[in-house]
Amino acid sequence: MAPRVLFHERVDVSSTTIEEEKMKTWPLFQKSAPLAAFALALLMGSPFASAQKEDSEQVSQLLVDARSYAIQAEHDAETLDTYSRSSLPWKSHAWKLASMKDHVNNLGKVAKQLTDLNSEASPWQQQAINQIDPLLRDMADHLGRTITYVNEHQSQVNVPPFREYVARNYQLAERTAEMIRDFVAYDEAKSAAESLEQKLEIAEK
Repeated sequence: MAPRVLFHERVDVSSTTIEEEKMKTWPLFQKSAPLAAFALALLMGSPFASAQKEDSEQVSQLLVDARSYAIQAEHDAETLDTYSRSSLPWKSHAWKLASMKDHVNNLGKVAKQLTDLNSEASPWQQQAINQIDPLLRDMADHLGRTITYVNEHQSQVNVPPFREYVARNYQLAERTAEMIRDFVAYDEAKSAAESLEQKLEIAEK
C-alpha cells in the first residue's frame, strides 16, 4: 500500500495563485487520557503497564521521525504567525505554507506507518499512535483551509481573519509537536530506566 499523503497537489508558488489543496481523511480514534496521566499510570505499575508485550523498536524510531517533522511544521507555523503581523506580500506566505504542507505531508506518511504497526506496538505505543492521529488530522485540515484562504484572498494576508487562521495553525502545530516530543521523551526515559535496572541486577549477582 502506498504511503498516505495529506495533499494531492503541490503548491505552485511561481504562479499567480496557489493550487487548490485536497486532503484525504484519516479514521478517527477515540481520544484517551492525557499523556501525563497515562505516563504516571505506567510508572506506578498499572496492569496496563505490566503487559508482556515489548516495545517495538520500529515504532520507537518512527516516533522519533515524527518528532522531527512535527518540530519543522511547528517552526513553519511560528514563522507564518510572525508574517501575519507584517507587510510581507502574499507569496512570502505561500512559500512558508508550501514548506509547512510538505512537513505535514511527511508527518502524515509516518503516521500512516505507525497506524499500520499498531498491532505490533506495546500498549503505551498504541496509546501514542491513537492520540497523535486525530490531532494531526485536525492540523492538516486547518492547514488546508488556510491554503484555500490565501488562494482566494491573496490581497488579504495581513488582516485579522487571516491572522486567526494562522494563529490556529500555530496552536495545532505546537500541540502536535509537544505531544510527540513528550512520547519520545517518555520512551527514552523508559529505555534508560530499563537499562539501569538491568545493570543493577547484574551488579547484584
